Amino acid sequence: MIKENIISLVDGFTIELNPKVRHKLKSIPLDKKNNVYITYLPDATENDILETVDFVSKQELTPITHLPARTMRDLDHVSDFLKELRNRTDSKKILVIGGGGNQNGSVSSSLEILESGLLKDNEFEEIGIAGHPEGSPDIDQNTVNEFLDKKYELSKNKNLSLELVTQFFFNAEPFIKWCKFLDNSNIKLPVRVGFPGPASFKTLLNFGIMSGVGNSLSFLKKNSSKVTDLLTKTSNDEMFIELANFSEEQSSFKNFHCFPFGGFEKTCHWLNALQNGDFTMKNDKIVLHNKIF
Repeated sequence: MIKENIISLVDGFTIELNPKVRHKLKSIPLDKKNNVYITYLPDATENDILETVDFVSKQELTPITHLPARTMRDLDHVSDFLKELRNRTDSKKILVIGGGGNQNGSVSSSLEILESGLLKDNEFEEIGIAGHPEGSPDIDQNTVNEFLDKKYELSKNKNLSLELVTQFFFNAEPFIKWCKFLDNSNIKLPVRVGFPGPASFKTLLNFGIMSGVGNSLSFLKKNSSKVTDLLTKTSNDEMFIELANFSEEQSSFKNFHCFPFGGFEKTCHWLNALQNGDFTMKNDKIVLHNKIF
């Protein structure tokens, strides 16, 4: 059953693409059912994002663009950006987040964009919002919970189709507790788990420090003694299995998103192999039929 649970969770996976990586790609080796999130980091330009949307669309794949609220100057800027996206893609999907870095203008939160009606005006109907199983390094937990409550109420009142897309982590326990917290809080939104793709321990540690993933980072450091080679790329099979089994119990958690820390193209091939069932389970380890990493 473990293999079946993994395939079920990974089926229809999404993956993240940084515009800086796009310049190194000639194509994207994915099935059309697998969508591509396009990151919009503080050091990116709007043109970088739009060119990456064009690139993904030309691959006949669906782009899901990050819309970071604090990067926007004002709601007019949000409107212009959404119109530019609509000129380049038929995708109805978008991810609305607070965003990292300093606030550039008058827009302080993703909630303001959700409330504005601009997404509906530009035919973005499937809206991802950030999920923080281990809290946010930028916002205190009470504020995170308060905003999540408001977004959920807004989704009901405005008939918005929202999905929680989580930050990555290295230990399943906080995520499982968070899903149970959502249930107990009667927040009935679908959850897409953010999973770190195969990468070296050193790479994972660096990304964890940059992202501030809290308790999960402490867990990774405590388990560093188990890693024989800091530069060998491996997947966290133990956590993968735990999440796959939990997804069979949890009705709201059925979707999978991957952060390709070990390389975009190789991670695509790794995910394809899992989605297609091209692996066996051996001593609670995922063994691909054809080695990728």
